[in-house]
Amino acid sequence: MRKAQKTQIEETFSLMGKVHEEIRKQMAEGNRENVMQLLNDCQEGAIQAGNLIEQTEGEGAPAISKIEEYCETCYCIYEETEQGKDQSPSGVYRLLQKALAAMDSSVRLTIPVRLEIAFFCYKASMSDCLESIYFAAKEDPTCDAYFIPIPYYDKYPNGAFGEMHYEAEGCYPDTYELVDWEKYNVEVRRPDIIYIMNPYDNMNLVTSVHPDFYAERLRTFTDCLVYVPYLIHMEVPDKGTGTTPGVLYSDLTFVQSENVRNYYMDSLINENDIDGITLRVAKEKIIALGSPKIDKILRTDKTDYILPEKWQRIVDSMSAEQRIVLYNPSIYGVLNAREDNGMSYLRKLRSALDFFRKRHDIVLWLRPHPLLLQTFHSMRAKIADEYEEIIRSYQEEGWGIYDDTADMDRAVAWADTCYGDSSSVELLFEFLGKPVLLQNVSNAGAEPEAAGSIERVRQAMDIFVGKDLYNSYVMIEAKDETEEDQFSMADFFSHLDVILEYSECQKAKFRKLYANPDGTAGKKIHEYTVSLLRRARRE
Repeated sequence: MRKAQKTQIEETFSLMGKVHEEIRKQMAEGNRENVMQLLNDCQEGAIQAGNLIEQTEGEGAPAISKIEEYCETCYCIYEETEQGKDQSPSGVYRLLQKALAAMDSSVRLTIPVRLEIAFFCYKASMSDCLESIYFAAKEDPTCDAYFIPIPYYDKYPNGAFGEMHYEAEGCYPDTYELVDWEKYNVEVRRPDIIYIMNPYDNMNLVTSVHPDFYAERLRTFTDCLVYVPYLIHMEVPDKGTGTTPGVLYSDLTFVQSENVRNYYMDSLINENDIDGITLRVAKEKIIALGSPKIDKILRTDKTDYILPEKWQRIVDSMSAEQRIVLYNPSIYGVLNAREDNGMSYLRKLRSALDFFRKRHDIVLWLRPHPLLLQTFHSMRAKIADEYEEIIRSYQEEGWGIYDDTADMDRAVAWADTCYGDSSSVELLFEFLGKPVLLQNVSNAGAEPEAAGSIERVRQAMDIFVGKDLYNSYVMIEAKDETEEDQFSMADFFSHLDVILEYSECQKAKFRKLYANPDGTAGKKIHEYTVSLLRRARRE
């Protein structure tokens, strides 16, 4: 039973207690008709409460028998009043109050308040940031969890909305029970808790969720609005992390580590021109309990997936020496190539594909960010067609895998290593002990073709590891071999076995940074939120 429903019943019982006092008064004055009408009113109130309990708790709920006893008490008093029998007003009052107290006690003690929790997600490929929380809520017998995919729009350069997209049935695993966004009226249902994963409202230049699901609006329809980042942060987040609507309007924001929490709090306090955001407020709002994205990747194994037939043929043809490389072009990489409006980025994309095409020890798995094409059209419109042509040619040639699906975790599970732009994907690879090489856009077409010696790579790895960097397994593509702790593409992929020797120690270093790196972050986020809300309500 929802809190509002239980409160409604308790308020009905409180009103009935006042009616009992009026019955005693009217009976003392000999107003039989008034007494009978008031008894009818009490009985009707009890029946309505019973109907609501049956709808939410079932016909066998213990409180139903107490309601029936109350109604029987009212009926007996009504009959004796109608027949004109002598009754003590005080005695009748005590009988009614005793039956009412039994009813009220049974409702309070035997009917738990069920929390309604709504999860609003606009991109299926990013749903892993909510998934383990959602599953924890589904398994909680005191909660009703609803996962609602919501629509989003492309945005034109002038900020106007373009095409609407809606990812729902067919985009999510069967383990999700999806609810149609047009059938879930958040204003009417007023869920106890709302989780969101898009913090931007109208601030994003590329896309926007439907305005009905802006954080500023949703906060008015729930007791607890919760924002969970859709990405894994670098341990030094952008200083604007605490200025997005998702953080400002949420009651709780959950982040991956205490270090990231500190950056969020600093941003929330110092980067906003809003009164009342004190350190105490920031500490209560920003909580470090880990990331559900980590939960997902820890649970995921490549054997969990059935690959599309075309991909499976490529994988089946692999030799024992071949490795799968995930090539990960990101939005950050495109937008960071400002000087020539992104032309250098396309040159690098062509150059990298040409490099991998020639490698017989590599199977390429190309998976651009799901919003990369929209980003080109919105922010780099002059070269969007050329980007599409590069991707089209790659697909037609058929020598590698092209992945435009929503399931990023499948790609992370299958790949042995990752190449591409800086993004949260690289952090998932580090967590699994898989090395990452960040591409250097500035050397497009001029990458060294020959690999250095195995001794040189081992020495470079020892230097890199000795620096004890936060990104414990993320290396940067060098222009040449003068950078002692960097690697050319040829170095990295020709001597990948050497680099993989450092997997366990680098993975252990990286995991120490995170809260709950054991796959329990989502469960603990759910428990924390529910406990906090129940304490606030004193349930």
